[in-house]
Amino acid sequence: MNGQRLLPRGGLLAALIATALAGIGPAAAETTLERIQREGSIRVGFANEAPYAYATTSGELTGESPTVFRHIMKQLGVGKIEGVLTEWGALIPGLKAGRFDAIVASMYITPKRCEQVLFANPTYGVGDALVVRKGNPDGIHTYADAASSGKKLAFVAGTAEIEHGQLAGMTRQQQMIVPDFAAAVAAVKAGRVSAAAFNAMAAGELAGKDEAIERAEPFAFTHEGKRYRGEGSFAFRLQDTELRDAVNRELASFVGSEEHLAMVKAFGFDASNLPEMTADQHCAGE
Repeated sequence: MNGQRLLPRGGLLAALIATALAGIGPAAAETTLERIQREGSIRVGFANEAPYAYATTSGELTGESPTVFRHIMKQLGVGKIEGVLTEWGALIPGLKAGRFDAIVASMYITPKRCEQVLFANPTYGVGDALVVRKGNPDGIHTYADAASSGKKLAFVAGTAEIEHGQLAGMTRQQQMIVPDFAAAVAAVKAGRVSAAAFNAMAAGELAGKDEAIERAEPFAFTHEGKRYRGEGSFAFRLQDTELRDAVNRELASFVGSEEHLAMVKAFGFDASNLPEMTADQHCAGE
């Protein structure tokens, strides 16, 4: 045998397999973008808030955010969107926990939220508004009115309006935090609060459907000379940069186009609601 040691058959086979495997590096983990493109489907979280994102009586997910998102997903080869109805304050925790792969609820982009999730560039912009009982019996037109008079307002948990009220001088004791938009309206109608704070589009939608309430007019909110105008978009997990970047590339050529404006017109949006900043600018607090 010329001094050569032979391996038993089983040992020889194991050695050959080990040699073959040694040349194969660890497989790259599939990204969220790759998975949803392979499956042709994505699960998204939303809160029932017309006209931004809501379910119709037949269960169809619609509104400004889902309509734009559906178009963007089709461009990326993802044809099915499955909505997961979630309370507003649970949207970011739900995304981080993996209950869904995106928040599609026209969520405002704020520095605090940017610490937790990754935003695509905004698809719209809008200001705040107050909803009051018919005739506005407490005479509340601004957050500052509430702050100076000691009146209490309702705010939906997790919304940017909570911080806006505090910037205007409202104390935490003056802010009733409720789980959803229906609860905020109910608090107004029952007289438990003088007004409820929403974004302007949602306030108009809610007041238009209930004769017992109306928007407080006029309304304005500025702080230290800065006009506050929320701009919202889709949110992803912090690690899903590939998905966010792909969405941003599609948004760049779509938002503001004739096709886009025609698409969102049905939900009350027009050219005046086009965004003015990028997600990075909002995350930086500009």
